[in-house]
Amino acid sequence: MRRAGVVLVLLALLLDGFGPARPASARPSVATRILPLARGADRPLPTTLWYPSPLTGRHPIILFSHGLGGWPEQFEALAAGWAEAGYVVAAPAYPRTKAGVRVDRRDIANQPADAAFVIAEVRARDHAAGDALAGHLDVDRVAAVGFSAGGTTTLGLFGPGHASYLRAGVSISGRRPTGGFGGAAVPLLFVHGDRDRVVPIRAGRQAYGMAPDPKQFVTIGGGGHGEFLRPGDARYARVADRISAFLAANVPVA
Repeated sequence: MRRAGVVLVLLALLLDGFGPARPASARPSVATRILPLARGADRPLPTTLWYPSPLTGRHPIILFSHGLGGWPEQFEALAAGWAEAGYVVAAPAYPRTKAGVRVDRRDIANQPADAAFVIAEVRARDHAAGDALAGHLDVDRVAAVGFSAGGTTTLGLFGPGHASYLRAGVSISGRRPTGGFGGAAVPLLFVHGDRDRVVPIRAGRQAYGMAPDPKQFVTIGGGGHGEFLRPGDARYARVADRISAFLAANVPVA
Protein backbone atom coordinates (compact mmCIF):
# COMPACT_ATOMS: atom_id res chain seq x y z
CA MET A 1 0.00 0.00 0.00
CA ARG A 2 2.81 2.38 0.84
CA ARG A 3 4.42 1.78 -2.56
CA ALA A 4 1.11 2.47 -4.29
CA GLY A 5 0.79 5.73 -2.37
CA VAL A 6 4.25 6.82 -3.45
CA VAL A 7 3.38 6.06 -7.08
CA LEU A 8 0.23 8.17 -6.81
CA VAL A 9 2.15 11.11 -5.34
CA LEU A 10 4.79 10.90 -8.08
CA LEU A 11 2.08 10.78 -10.71
CA ALA A 12 0.51 13.89 -9.21
CA LEU A 13 3.84 15.67 -9.30
CA LEU A 14 4.41 14.79 -12.94
CA LEU A 15 0.90 15.87 -13.88
CA ASP A 16 1.20 19.23 -12.17
CA GLY A 17 -0.88 20.56 -15.04
CA PHE A 18 -3.88 18.69 -13.50
CA GLY A 19 -4.71 16.33 -16.34
CA PRO A 20 -6.20 16.47 -19.83
CA ALA A 21 -7.56 19.77 -21.02
CA ARG A 22 -11.14 20.37 -22.05
CA PRO A 23 -10.99 22.66 -25.10
CA ALA A 24 -12.67 26.01 -24.70
CA SER A 25 -15.60 26.79 -26.95
CA ALA A 26 -14.68 28.57 -30.18
CA ARG A 27 -14.62 32.31 -29.65
CA PRO A 28 -14.87 34.31 -32.88
CA SER A 29 -13.55 37.41 -31.10
CA VAL A 30 -10.26 35.64 -30.24
CA ALA A 31 -7.45 34.72 -32.64
CA THR A 32 -4.73 32.23 -31.81
CA ARG A 33 -1.41 31.16 -33.31
CA ILE A 34 1.91 29.63 -32.31
CA LEU A 35 5.25 31.45 -32.40
CA PRO A 36 8.17 29.02 -33.03
CA LEU A 37 10.51 30.62 -30.48
CA ALA A 38 13.71 29.18 -29.03
CA ARG A 39 16.26 30.46 -26.52
CA GLY A 40 19.12 28.48 -28.03
CA ALA A 41 19.14 25.14 -29.83
CA ASP A 42 18.42 23.16 -26.65
CA ARG A 43 15.62 25.42 -25.36
CA PRO A 44 12.73 25.44 -27.84
CA LEU A 45 9.88 27.60 -26.56
CA PRO A 46 6.90 27.26 -28.92
CA THR A 47 4.55 29.93 -27.66
CA THR A 48 0.80 29.94 -28.08
CA LEU A 49 -0.76 33.38 -28.52
CA TRP A 50 -4.36 34.38 -27.87
CA TYR A 51 -5.37 37.93 -28.80
CA PRO A 52 -8.46 40.00 -29.65
CA SER A 53 -9.81 39.79 -33.18
CA PRO A 54 -9.94 42.26 -34.74
CA LEU A 55 -7.05 44.14 -33.13
CA THR A 56 -7.65 47.84 -32.53
CA GLY A 57 -5.67 50.16 -30.30
CA ARG A 58 -2.98 48.83 -27.98
CA HIS A 59 -3.21 45.81 -25.70
CA PRO A 60 -1.27 44.82 -22.55
CA ILE A 61 0.56 41.48 -22.56
CA ILE A 62 0.03 38.53 -20.22
CA LEU A 63 2.78 35.89 -20.02
CA PHE A 64 1.29 32.58 -18.81
CA SER A 65 3.38 29.66 -17.50
CA HIS A 66 2.09 26.08 -17.22
CA GLY A 67 2.93 23.53 -14.51
CA LEU A 68 4.92 20.30 -14.60
CA GLY A 69 3.64 17.97 -17.30
CA GLY A 70 1.35 20.71 -18.58
CA TRP A 71 0.95 22.62 -21.81
CA PRO A 72 -0.49 26.01 -22.82
CA GLU A 73 -3.74 24.80 -24.40
CA GLN A 74 -4.71 23.25 -21.08
CA PHE A 75 -5.51 26.78 -19.92
CA GLU A 76 -7.29 27.92 -23.08
CA ALA A 77 -10.46 28.94 -21.23
CA LEU A 78 -8.54 31.37 -19.02
CA ALA A 79 -6.34 32.65 -21.84
CA ALA A 80 -9.21 33.16 -24.27
CA GLY A 81 -11.17 34.99 -21.59
CA TRP A 82 -8.26 37.38 -21.04
CA ALA A 83 -7.96 37.88 -24.80
CA GLU A 84 -11.67 38.71 -24.99
CA ALA A 85 -11.06 41.29 -22.25
CA GLY A 86 -8.39 42.94 -24.43
CA TYR A 87 -5.07 41.29 -23.51
CA VAL A 88 -2.51 39.58 -25.72
CA VAL A 89 -1.69 36.31 -23.97
CA ALA A 90 1.58 34.47 -24.62
CA ALA A 91 2.04 30.96 -23.19
CA PRO A 92 5.33 29.14 -23.84
CA ALA A 93 5.70 25.37 -23.62
CA TYR A 94 8.81 24.93 -21.46
CA PRO A 95 11.33 22.45 -22.91
CA ARG A 96 11.93 20.20 -19.90
CA THR A 97 8.70 20.48 -17.92
CA LYS A 98 5.98 20.35 -20.60
CA ALA A 99 3.75 17.40 -21.45
CA GLY A 100 5.35 14.66 -23.51
CA VAL A 101 8.89 14.94 -22.12
CA ARG A 102 10.67 13.42 -19.15
CA VAL A 103 10.00 16.16 -16.62
CA ASP A 104 13.06 17.66 -14.94
CA ARG A 105 11.97 19.60 -11.86
CA ARG A 106 15.44 21.14 -11.57
CA ASP A 107 14.84 23.03 -14.80
CA ILE A 108 12.21 25.23 -13.14
CA ALA A 109 15.13 27.43 -12.06
CA ASN A 110 15.84 28.17 -15.75
CA GLN A 111 12.29 29.06 -16.66
CA PRO A 112 12.16 32.70 -15.47
CA ALA A 113 14.86 33.45 -18.06
CA ASP A 114 12.79 31.59 -20.65
CA ALA A 115 9.72 33.62 -19.69
CA ALA A 116 11.65 36.89 -19.91
CA PHE A 117 12.94 35.87 -23.35
CA VAL A 118 9.40 35.13 -24.58
CA ILE A 119 8.15 38.49 -23.27
CA ALA A 120 10.96 40.27 -25.13
CA GLU A 121 10.14 38.39 -28.33
CA VAL A 122 6.44 39.22 -28.09
CA ARG A 123 7.17 42.87 -27.34
CA ALA A 124 9.36 42.98 -30.44
CA ARG A 125 6.32 42.02 -32.54
CA ASP A 126 5.05 45.56 -32.01
CA HIS A 127 7.63 46.73 -34.57
CA ALA A 128 7.62 43.66 -36.84
CA ALA A 129 6.43 44.66 -40.28
CA GLY A 130 3.55 42.50 -41.45
CA ASP A 131 2.87 40.93 -38.06
CA ALA A 132 -0.75 41.04 -36.92
CA LEU A 133 0.42 42.43 -33.55
CA ALA A 134 2.47 45.29 -35.03
CA GLY A 135 1.36 48.61 -33.61
CA HIS A 136 -1.11 46.97 -31.25
CA LEU A 137 0.97 46.05 -28.19
CA ASP A 138 1.16 48.09 -25.00
CA VAL A 139 4.76 47.00 -24.48
CA ASP A 140 5.19 48.93 -21.23
CA ARG A 141 2.44 47.03 -19.43
CA VAL A 142 3.05 43.31 -18.95
CA ALA A 143 1.59 40.91 -16.37
CA ALA A 144 2.80 37.40 -15.58
CA VAL A 145 0.55 34.56 -14.43
CA GLY A 146 1.45 30.94 -13.73
CA PHE A 147 0.17 27.70 -12.24
CA SER A 148 2.16 25.44 -9.89
CA ALA A 149 5.74 25.26 -11.27
CA GLY A 150 4.55 28.04 -13.57
CA GLY A 151 3.62 30.07 -10.49
CA THR A 152 7.15 29.64 -9.21
CA THR A 153 8.42 30.65 -12.66
CA THR A 154 6.20 33.73 -12.54
CA LEU A 155 7.52 34.81 -9.15
CA GLY A 156 11.05 34.30 -10.44
CA LEU A 157 10.48 37.13 -12.91
CA PHE A 158 10.24 39.61 -10.01
CA GLY A 159 13.80 39.26 -8.78
CA PRO A 160 16.48 41.95 -8.44
CA GLY A 161 16.71 44.18 -11.48
CA HIS A 162 13.48 42.96 -13.04
CA ALA A 163 12.12 44.81 -16.05
CA SER A 164 10.11 47.96 -15.36
CA TYR A 165 7.38 46.88 -17.79
CA LEU A 166 6.39 44.05 -15.44
CA ARG A 167 3.38 45.55 -13.70
CA ALA A 168 1.73 42.62 -11.86
CA GLY A 169 2.11 38.92 -11.12
CA VAL A 170 -0.21 36.05 -10.18
CA SER A 171 1.05 32.80 -8.66
CA ILE A 172 -1.53 30.00 -8.57
CA SER A 173 -0.52 27.05 -6.37
CA GLY A 174 3.15 28.04 -6.65
CA ARG A 175 6.26 28.01 -4.46
CA ARG A 176 8.84 30.67 -3.64
CA PRO A 177 11.31 31.53 -6.40
CA THR A 178 14.87 30.30 -6.02
CA GLY A 179 16.32 33.76 -6.60
CA GLY A 180 14.08 35.65 -4.19
CA PHE A 181 12.42 38.98 -4.82
CA GLY A 182 13.97 42.33 -5.64
CA GLY A 183 13.73 45.51 -7.62
CA ALA A 184 10.72 47.79 -7.61
CA ALA A 185 7.77 46.19 -5.81
CA VAL A 186 4.74 45.43 -7.97
CA PRO A 187 1.33 44.03 -6.99
CA LEU A 188 1.34 40.25 -6.55
CA LEU A 189 -1.62 37.92 -6.13
CA PHE A 190 -1.25 34.46 -4.59
CA VAL A 191 -4.05 31.90 -5.09
CA HIS A 192 -3.87 28.54 -3.32
CA GLY A 193 -6.15 25.68 -2.34
CA ASP A 194 -6.10 24.81 1.36
CA ARG A 195 -6.15 21.05 0.57
CA ASP A 196 -3.38 21.05 -2.00
CA ARG A 197 -1.37 17.84 -1.56
CA VAL A 198 1.13 18.56 -4.35
CA VAL A 199 2.20 22.07 -3.31
CA PRO A 200 0.93 22.48 0.26
CA ILE A 201 -0.61 25.83 1.10
CA ARG A 202 2.20 26.46 3.59
CA ALA A 203 4.59 26.64 0.61
CA GLY A 204 2.38 29.27 -1.00
CA ARG A 205 2.21 31.22 2.25
CA GLN A 206 5.99 31.05 2.55
CA ALA A 207 6.32 32.61 -0.90
CA TYR A 208 3.75 35.23 0.07
CA GLY A 209 5.65 36.01 3.27
CA MET A 210 8.86 36.63 1.31
CA ALA A 211 7.22 38.95 -1.23
CA PRO A 212 7.18 42.71 -0.69
CA ASP A 213 3.95 44.70 -0.51
CA PRO A 214 1.59 45.25 -2.24
CA LYS A 215 0.38 41.66 -2.21
CA GLN A 216 -2.76 39.60 -1.67
CA PHE A 217 -3.33 35.98 -0.69
CA VAL A 218 -6.55 34.23 -1.68
CA THR A 219 -7.34 30.85 -0.12
CA ILE A 220 -9.58 28.49 -2.08
CA GLY A 221 -11.52 26.62 0.58
CA GLY A 222 -11.47 22.88 -0.08
CA GLY A 223 -9.28 23.46 -3.13
CA GLY A 224 -6.70 20.91 -4.18
CA HIS A 225 -4.01 21.35 -6.80
CA GLY A 226 -5.67 23.45 -9.46
CA GLU A 227 -8.90 21.61 -10.21
CA PHE A 228 -10.61 24.97 -9.56
CA LEU A 229 -9.04 26.18 -12.83
CA ARG A 230 -11.16 23.74 -14.84
CA PRO A 231 -14.22 25.38 -16.41
CA GLY A 232 -16.41 22.49 -15.18
CA ASP A 233 -15.51 23.09 -11.52
CA ALA A 234 -18.07 25.00 -9.45
CA ARG A 235 -15.35 27.40 -8.23
CA TYR A 236 -13.92 28.16 -11.67
CA ALA A 237 -15.94 31.29 -12.39
CA ARG A 238 -15.19 32.80 -8.99
CA VAL A 239 -11.45 32.11 -9.25
CA ALA A 240 -11.24 33.29 -12.87
CA ASP A 241 -13.15 36.47 -12.02
CA ARG A 242 -10.87 37.14 -9.04
CA ILE A 243 -7.75 36.86 -11.18
CA SER A 244 -9.27 38.94 -13.98
CA ALA A 245 -10.28 41.67 -11.52
CA PHE A 246 -6.73 41.80 -10.17
CA LEU A 247 -5.31 42.09 -13.68
CA ALA A 248 -7.85 44.77 -14.64
CA ALA A 249 -6.99 46.80 -11.54
CA ASN A 250 -3.23 46.66 -12.00
CA VAL A 251 -2.72 46.26 -15.76
CA PRO A 252 -5.89 47.81 -17.20
CA VAL A 253 -6.82 47.60 -20.85
CA ALA A 254 -6.98 51.09 -22.32
